[in-house]
Amino acid sequence: MEDKLKINDFYITIDRCLIYKDYGIISDTHIGFDIFFNEGGANFPLLQKDIVVKNILSIIEKYKINNLIINGDIKHNFKPYPREIKLLKEFIDFVKEYVNVILIKGNHDTFISSTGYEVYDYFILDNYLIFHGDKNLKVSKDLLEKKYWILGHEHPSIKLRDEVGAIIKFPIYLLNKKYIVLPAFNPLSPGNDLINNPPSSKVIKKDYLNSEVIGITDIGLLNFGTLKKLQEFAKTHL
Repeated sequence: MEDKLKINDFYITIDRCLIYKDYGIISDTHIGFDIFFNEGGANFPLLQKDIVVKNILSIIEKYKINNLIINGDIKHNFKPYPREIKLLKEFIDFVKEYVNVILIKGNHDTFISSTGYEVYDYFILDNYLIFHGDKNLKVSKDLLEKKYWILGHEHPSIKLRDEVGAIIKFPIYLLNKKYIVLPAFNPLSPGNDLINNPPSSKVIKKDYLNSEVIGITDIGLLNFGTLKKLQEFAKTHL
């Protein structure tokens, strides 16, 4: 099985990262997810930043990238927790020692300006329009129609049941003729099972069922066909 798959002139990878030239594009790091639980009274170890950093360093080395685009939901909490802002700034500072970092704003990125870093609503990279995808982008119709979209936000996944009833959940890429939706880069972030649930993103709601499902599995990237066919199979076999 393949660890990376070429689509047009970019690669999708088993590492939850899209590669284009010397750019790595990821989405939904959700730094501060663990702080959310601790603020509610739990004693949750602060591991997420270290896990995300480890995975980022791995893709920098593996794919020899010089630029990293984080496509929204860089942080997790909607409230301005000082611990989260401090953790986030440390995270960005550290990654910037290795690559140029481009930050795109997602719906969770409230108060992110407190880090002192510039954050974009979208980023244009050659023929690609990169934005988070939680809402429709307010740009010209001409720009929207001429560019291929690279989106995040959805945390797309699928949940399948085997012959004995065991349930397996895979993070996925959702590949459409107009866009690609990236899986959440943070492996501890929950995914939205698109076989059984509608998407939360208004951007993809009209045509998401016609998208191909590329699953990230222990044996490599697997093409499961279209989401529509997976839903039909699930209704009759699961």
